[in-house]
Amino acid sequence: MKKTITLAGIIIAVIAAVIFVVRKGKSRELIPVKTVKVKKGTVKNVVEASGMMKPQVGAKVKVGARISGTVLKENVKVGDFVKKGDLIAVIDNRELRENLKIAEANLKEIEKNYPKRIKTQELAVKSAEANLKSATLKLKTEKTNYELKKWEFERQENLYKTGYATENAYRQAKAAYENARNSLKAAEEAVKQAKLALEKEKEALSQLKTEFREKLKQAKAQYEQAKIRFSYSYIYAPKSGVISYVSTQEGETVVAGLNAPEFVTILVPDKLENWIYVDETEIGKIKKGQKVQFTVDTYRNKTFEGKVVEIYPEPKVLNNVVYYIVVARGFKKAALLKPDMTTHNEIVIGVKKNVLVVPNSAVKWKNGKYVVYKVVNGKVKEVPVKVGWSDDRYMEIVSGLKEGDTIALKVKVK
Repeated sequence: MKKTITLAGIIIAVIAAVIFVVRKGKSRELIPVKTVKVKKGTVKNVVEASGMMKPQVGAKVKVGARISGTVLKENVKVGDFVKKGDLIAVIDNRELRENLKIAEANLKEIEKNYPKRIKTQELAVKSAEANLKSATLKLKTEKTNYELKKWEFERQENLYKTGYATENAYRQAKAAYENARNSLKAAEEAVKQAKLALEKEKEALSQLKTEFREKLKQAKAQYEQAKIRFSYSYIYAPKSGVISYVSTQEGETVVAGLNAPEFVTILVPDKLENWIYVDETEIGKIKKGQKVQFTVDTYRNKTFEGKVVEIYPEPKVLNNVVYYIVVARGFKKAALLKPDMTTHNEIVIGVKKNVLVVPNSAVKWKNGKYVVYKVVNGKVKEVPVKVGWSDDRYMEIVSGLKEGDTIALKVKVK
């Protein structure tokens, strides 16, 4: 019995070996599951480093008064949170209110009266233009009449000299000619006077418009100045933050001099900067103005952006490793950030545009080289490539592929 089992085991082992040899002899065929096209795009080169949120210099905002007067109302106390634009205090503004009313009334008077005067003067210009047009037409008529009378006079004069016309006819033609000549001169003078009158009316209109512009500009400036001074009596929070100091109370008088009297101090919690600890081996790549993208542990799915504004020259040694502090500012949604939050940063040190790129997942490291699975006529071919920069999405392909090639992100064995 034992001998039978041993024989059966040998037979099974032989069959399995044969099957293995047969399968090994066949070439493995790869089938593309998901493909993409090689395209031109943008790829970034980044330096990764950890950091920490720190308060900026000037995180404390001192809010003062620009006018003197009695404090009528004060709405805040230490510890209160105020939003930008919240009313902090009111200073007695009765005199300023009256000045504002006077300036506003003067502005409205100018805006009301000058357009009426200008309209009246524009009508005077149109009347002068009509007079000039009428005088010009009359001059044209008189010119025609003059030419006619002149011709008639010259004809009668020739006839009279040759004895074919009477002296009376000659004298009548001469008198008509002289009258026509005088009328022509009068018409020419009328046109000249009409032109002068038109120029005078136009000049008056131009001066009136200039006067209106100047007075309107002056009145607007006075009104704006009065409005601004009136606005000084209302003290608003310039930033959102927490009141940390209050120096005045209702009923007290403040005097504005060279230094504005301080009302309150506001701590601005969102006025932060990102201190990035960059390893000494990478610090040479960092320059002011470079873009910084980072996340914090509290908001892992939210990316904040800023720019490098400072690179501290003094090194900082942590756990026997030399770091340099790179300061980034200019964040959007900075109110979400808090002091001493840990940041995970990518400093963009370079951007390549219009280069061949593929998704990072398409490039494999195999047998000491980078390869991709190129799809040609539905079949997958393993192709070595030379790569360049890579970021969180794409990898640059320096050689081995061309734009439009199809590559497999995922393959399976047939």
